[in-house]
Amino acid sequence: MILDPHIHSTYSSDSTASPRDIVKKARSIGLDAIAVADHNTIKGSFATIEEARNYKDFVVVPAMEISSNKGHIVALGIKEDVQQGLSPEETVETIRELGGIAIAAHPFVSYREGLCDNVKELDIDAIETLNSRYVFGYSNWRAKNLAEKRNLPEIGSSDAHFLGAIGSCVTELDANFTYESIIEVILSGKTNVFGDRTPLPLILKEVINKKIKRIG
Repeated sequence: MILDPHIHSTYSSDSTASPRDIVKKARSIGLDAIAVADHNTIKGSFATIEEARNYKDFVVVPAMEISSNKGHIVALGIKEDVQQGLSPEETVETIRELGGIAIAAHPFVSYREGLCDNVKELDIDAIETLNSRYVFGYSNWRAKNLAEKRNLPEIGSSDAHFLGAIGSCVTELDANFTYESIIEVILSGKTNVFGDRTPLPLILKEVINKKIKRIG
């Protein structure tokens, strides 16, 4: 099974991809499962699950990306919002109380978005070691080293904010077509990550569109 577990929809203010188009794109490129993890809301995830409700060979894992007070954490398997602004420890605890697992998203990208050194001792379930926006950067390398050092499951994801980036980096795992099975396999550590960088021209186009949107 091929999973892209970190995609943003229009329910994130910085994404241009609708839930319906995300499902169409993911299926067209052969993905078996996705997670729409919008910033601090689960609404986009629910909308995407609804769009995919008739597919038996495709899974949408309920998810969101939470802004803790020290960096971003992706929650997989939850079905209600997690409050933003909590400490990383409180965020992880809340995710688990809601039946989900906590993934350190792009932990070494920056102190605004990544947990950075705060992830080194944090009781986390998995680490995003391959993010398509930073394939050739130092941040992925540091994340992979930490995952190996702590023997934590590795996650690969596109962190897509537009359709063209979906599936750029993914997680391979042997799971059934249920989100519960996917989470179980991730926790077992039996994952393989691979992919390539989101094309730079697409990233630059995204940045320009964001600036135009802010000015407008």
